[in-house]
Formats: sequence, structure tokens, C-alpha cells
Amino acid sequence: MAGSNAQVKEHSVKEPKGLSPRIEWLRDYYFQGAERAWNNEYTAWTTGDPWDEVYDELSFYIVPETYAFMQTFCSSYLQAARKVPLNGEFWDLSLPERRAWFVKKVMTKHLPVEILPGDLIAGGRFNIQTSMCLDEKQAKTRKKLVQGKKGSRAEMKWFHDHGYGNAGATSGHLVPGYEDVLKKGWKGVHDDLASRLDALGPENQNSHQANQLKAMMTAATMPRDLAARYASLIRDMEQKESDPDRKEELARMAANLDHTPWNPPRDFWEAIQALWLTHMLVLSDENYPGPGVSFGRVDQYLLPYWEASMARGMDREWGKEILKCFWIHANTAYDAMIRTGANGGITAGYGQLITLSGMGPDGTDLTNDLTYVFLEVIDEMSPILEPKPNVRLHANTPEELYDHIIDMIAESQGAPFLLNFDERSMAGMMREAEKAGRQDLINESNVWQYAPVGCLENTMVGNDRSGTVDINLNLLKAVEFSLTGGADLSPYKDTIMGKEYPIDASGIPTGDPTEFTVFEEFFAAFAKQTRHIIKKAMDLYETSESVRAAYHPTPYLSCLVKGCAEKGKDVTQGGAELSFVTIEAVTFATTVDSLLAVKYLVFDEKICTMAELIQALKDNWKGHDILMARAKFKAPKYGRDDDEADEMARKVMDLWTEETWKYKTKSTGRQARPGMLSWNYWVGDGYILHASPDGRPQGQFLSNAICPTNGADINGPTSNANSVGKVLGGRKPGKGDFGDYLNSLPNGASHTITFNPSILADPLHKEKFKAYLKGYVQNGGTALQINMLDADMLRDAQKNPADYRHLLVRITGYNAYFTSIGKELQDEVIARLSHEGL
Repeated sequence: MAGSNAQVKEHSVKEPKGLSPRIEWLRDYYFQGAERAWNNEYTAWTTGDPWDEVYDELSFYIVPETYAFMQTFCSSYLQAARKVPLNGEFWDLSLPERRAWFVKKVMTKHLPVEILPGDLIAGGRFNIQTSMCLDEKQAKTRKKLVQGKKGSRAEMKWFHDHGYGNAGATSGHLVPGYEDVLKKGWKGVHDDLASRLDALGPENQNSHQANQLKAMMTAATMPRDLAARYASLIRDMEQKESDPDRKEELARMAANLDHTPWNPPRDFWEAIQALWLTHMLVLSDENYPGPGVSFGRVDQYLLPYWEASMARGMDREWGKEILKCFWIHANTAYDAMIRTGANGGITAGYGQLITLSGMGPDGTDLTNDLTYVFLEVIDEMSPILEPKPNVRLHANTPEELYDHIIDMIAESQGAPFLLNFDERSMAGMMREAEKAGRQDLINESNVWQYAPVGCLENTMVGNDRSGTVDINLNLLKAVEFSLTGGADLSPYKDTIMGKEYPIDASGIPTGDPTEFTVFEEFFAAFAKQTRHIIKKAMDLYETSESVRAAYHPTPYLSCLVKGCAEKGKDVTQGGAELSFVTIEAVTFATTVDSLLAVKYLVFDEKICTMAELIQALKDNWKGHDILMARAKFKAPKYGRDDDEADEMARKVMDLWTEETWKYKTKSTGRQARPGMLSWNYWVGDGYILHASPDGRPQGQFLSNAICPTNGADINGPTSNANSVGKVLGGRKPGKGDFGDYLNSLPNGASHTITFNPSILADPLHKEKFKAYLKGYVQNGGTALQINMLDADMLRDAQKNPADYRHLLVRITGYNAYFTSIGKELQDEVIARLSHEGL
């Protein structure tokens, strides 16, 4: 370990432990990155027609880093694409049928298949970019809708560049019906689809519903055919294998694939093999390597297979060996752009989440032996990114589980732990049911079955496509408009083209703020501007949602989402039983603190006039040092358990969440719902949004999700958590959304907090930390993401990145390798207040 600092040596980087030679080799091989002989990077496939399109930019509209490369990606993937010979009937098929046929052909006939030395799970190639399978007319129309002068790309770019945020029809972010498909096998899925097609009658065999069902039937045979291909390869390997133990393993692997996933698995090894093949093909179908495609409550639905294998004599460590191979496979999602990304292409954007423990019916705890098996695998494999674990805590969580996870957190460095808090989370799901009128599908009898996806976003399982990061809205933009009467604070500068544009008055008129005499007038203007930017965000989202619904079917994924087969409608068209669009509020604390600062500086203390404050912001606080200091250090701040400040935060929360519920998408009828996950946006958008009244200059990071602004939570982590719980709604005995609990954010709220490792240095401190977590169950938010980091170690990692390649940190709902993120984000992680006491 590099670095002479004693603290750096004391808090060393976590290392994997207890790995068998097999798993150690596979893990080390994976971390060779681009130096590996084999990887799962993107391959592109085309029909060969001159109008063909391969890259779907709509899925990347929520990733601002890609905006400058959109056209390059479109051209380069098409140029690199390999031609797939089409059958003579291809262009006579409907679009969903063409798409199902094409993806299946690529996956089962064209991609190579390999088994790595010692691997116990088959399925390694799934990162693909495939033809959209559009005919010439469809391709021309779609291109105009996307790349035209008023197309979705131009609208998205304008929205982002003017500080509103971003919006796009996002892939993934759901828990497919994995439990159901394991129970009945893909043959059962196929048979169900066939019976539904027959029920339509001869006169409707060419209807939209029939074409969708036929496409899904084709897709449902893909796991069977791919399994057969791997089984054939493995039998060839078995014939050549000289080691008797490995020969026996290969024979069993081939037998597993003969049976499953077409038929229901009979034991744990078959279940893991079936789960992996089923999952990886979702990533292929969406042509995006797994953003938020999550596994759900694995320790619950895999438990019968685990118990069956244990009853037949399976060794516990052998079961863990199978899981560790599964772990390696999940991480190969990061191979997608392995030659272009930092740290060998290993970044953090996918979020294949697994959910452990949690509440069952009537508040019972569902922790079981498999829960601890998963935790042991996580501990022994870490640091490694996927699959990302979430542990659900609640009032009846057993002491043993608390002790286990606290021991793991003590050395985790920010991974693995995302902790979800059931009562608050389920209150949000119940609020969602009431607001959307879906109490038939979400109610007290089943709400405990929810699971987080991606980073931390809460959904129901197997029937819910809630697009959890579709819209990312900067609430601070409404403050800016309130300060100007509806215009940008200063001209927009296109730094790429070197062009400056005139001030854009894209807000709504709310009057001259210098004439406001009381703060209530300013807040009324803010409320009008907030409603305005929410409408603009939903209007923008519709431009990509409508294109996806018309031109981007995913028939394989639709097989795994309840409602699609019943309606004969693709999941991209709103086929799921539950189908929501989530507006994720970004810049929450910066917005609240800015309103508090306006109130304090202009109206309460009269330290400056509104005109003087506006001028300071236009000057980016330069030359206004004293006023800036008062804004930063004297004005009230959210996150200190200060009732007055938190009441302002609650007003903002009520305002924007209630407005969100008023909207549905026009093309797919999906209900809008609120959440709070900032991903990376609070970093990059800090350079776009102007200086804010809370004392933040342009270029400084914004606040992250529901977290207080950096440095504001000076009263410690308990006060921080109490503020979060209050703004979500707190508790109201007998009148909560779920029990006593209220929650305005059904999608969840990302809350990241950093502790110094010394806080868990001895048993007494661990008991205090346990009490903190139990208090969070009572009074905190929906999800807590913990960084256990030493700032000196991070500074040393910046200087000596080669010595810290596996150092993980928690960003916001996801983990990242510290040395793979940009220096600006590294500095932000270091700057976070490191709590040393509770």
C-alpha cells in the first residue's frame, strides 16, 4: 500500500478473502480488463439495408456525457455492424416479429460462445447493438422525429443546456418476472402465449395483439436455443477434458442446460443457470447492458432451490462457489465499452441490484439462511461492483442481521451497502397506489413484496415498468426564473461551438422580483415556475417516449412483465400492469437553501435588496464576498433538524410532488410519479446552472438527491437523518400512508452519508451505529447509502491510483471505483463531511 501517512495504513483497502483457486482466477482474469483475450464488448449487427439504424440514442438521453457523440455513435456502430442474412419472409413480418427474429438470430447463431476455465455458469456474450429492423418508410419517419430540426435530440439538448435537466425513454430499471419464469420455465411462458394467440380467433391473427404475441413466442424460444448451443459446446469440452473433476463439472453443466431454462429448475445450480441466461437476454433485447435490470428478492425466490439442494447433500461452500461464478458474469456488463472507458471500461452505470431480507406479511421478518449466504459471498468477493446488494431493514429486523451487516460496513469503503427501510418505502408505494388509483395492484396484502431497482428506486416486482430515471429535473431552475421573472439569468454560451445566444425567456412571467415586499410573493413565483418546468419536462419526455413506443419493441422483455401478454402490448407501449414515469428531482437542498437565503437576506434581516442579490448572482458572487459568506454561513440550512428550515423543505417537497401526479404520457398512458435520485447530475449541472442564492458559485457542485448540501449538516448524522424523514412526511399516528409512516416519494430518495472508519473501531461504537440505524427505521428516509472512508486514503489514491484500483466509493445510489471517476467527482467525495461521532 502506497503512502506514508499512518491513517492511510490503518484504514487499508478491502481485499477479497476465502476465494477458491477457481474463483480467484476468474476474478483476477476479469480485472485484467481490456488486456483479456476474451471480453463481452459491444458487437453491432445490421440487416445490411442502406436505411438501417443500429444505435438507439433515446436510451442515452439521460447521460449528458454522451451528447457530443450522438452522431458519431450512430455512424460508427452502423459502420462496424456485421450483416445478418435475412430469410425471405422477414419484411412481411410486423416490426415486433422482425425484431424478435433478428435478436434471436444474433444471440443463437452469430455470437461466439465460450466457457472460461473453471466457470460453472454458461452465458457470456450479450452486449449487442442490433438493427432496429425498420423498413425504409419507418426509418425515414423515425429519423425525422429524432434528428430533425425540432426532433427529440435537439429538444433534449436545448433543455439540458439551459439548466432544466434531462429526459429520455430509459431502458431497464425494473425487476422482471424472474420468480415466475423459474417456476414454470420458458416452455410454460411459450405455452401461455400460444393459448392467448389461439384465443384471439382466426379473424384476429393479423391484429396488433396477435403480432405482438407471435413476436413474444419467438423471443420465448431464445433461452432454449441458446442453452442448447452452450450445452453442445460444453459436451465438446468434456470430451477433451483430462481432469476427472472438471470433466464431471462439465457433464453436469451440459445436463443443466438440457433441462433449464426451458423447464423449471430442480435444484440450486440449475436455478442460478436459468436465472443468469434469462437475465442476460434482457440486456441483449434492450441493447443496453443492464441499466437497473434488477434481480429482486433473490434470497426469497431462490430459497426453495437452495433448500432442495442442501437436503440432497450439497455442500454450503459449493453453493457459494456457484454464486461467485454468477457474480463474475454479472460484472461482464461493464465490458460493453471496455476499450473506451476509464479503468478498463469498468464504470458504475448499470445497477443490477439484488434485494436481501426485509419484511413479509404482517411485519414478519424474512431473513433466512440464503440471506446470510449472499452476504458471505458479497463479503468474500468485494470489492467488485455487480450485482449491487440492497438489504431491507425494518422494525423487526433481527439483531444477528444488524450485527452481520455492521461488521461488513466497517470495512466496506462504500460498498456493498445500500440499506432500504421498509416502513418508509412501503408508505411511498401505498401513496403511489392511492394517487394512481391502483389499490388493486398495490395494497397492504402485497406491498411488502416491493424491491428496489438500479440504484435504490422502489417498484413492485414482475408487473411494474416504472422507468425510474426517465426525467431528471433541476428544481433550482425555478428559483432562477423567480429571480428574473421567467428568463435565464445570463446568456447561454455554447462552449463547443464558441457561440453566445441571447437571454432566453422560456419561463413564465411572474413579475419583477425587486417589487416583492414579502417572501410569500417570491415563493408564489417559485411555485408557478416549478409547475412550469415540470410541464416542460413532461412535454420533452413525450418526444422520446412516443418514438420508443412506435419503433423500439422489446418482445423478450415483454414476456417477463405481467400485463404485456394479457394486453397483447409491448412493455415499451405501456403494456405492464403498473407503468409509471418517474420525475427525479435534482438540486433539492440547493433549492431549499436558496429559498431560505432569499428569505433571510432580503426579507427577514434585510441585509441586501433583491436587486443587490440578483446582481451578486449575475457576477457569480465575485466582488460580493461578505454577502456570499452571509448566504453560506448565516442563512438557515436544511439538514440540521431545524424545524423552520425543514418546514421550507417540506413546502418545496409538497409543491413539486403534488404537481407531478397531475401528468400522464400521451402516447403510452404512463402515470408520472416523484422520486429523488441525482446520479451524476448534481456534479455536471453545477457548471450549467447559474450561481444560487445559498452562496454557491457557478461551477460548484449542486446538492445530491435528498442529501443536505455539503457541509450543511453540522449537527451530525442523526439530525441529518431526522431532516430527511421530516421532509418525506414524518409520521402521523393512525393516519400514515403505511401504518404511521408518510412518504411523498414512492420511487425512493437517495441519501448518502459518509463516516470515518474509526466510528466502527470497537464494539461500543458498533452498538451506537446499530442504534443509529434503528433510529433511521423510525425517523429517517427510504434508503441510506454509507461511505466508510478516510479522506487521507482518498488523497493518497489520487496520487497513486495504481495502488488503489479496487477502492470502491458510494456516489449516489451506486458504487464506483474511486480511481475511475473524474478528479472533480473525486474531490467532491473527499469534501463530504466525514462524521466521526454519533
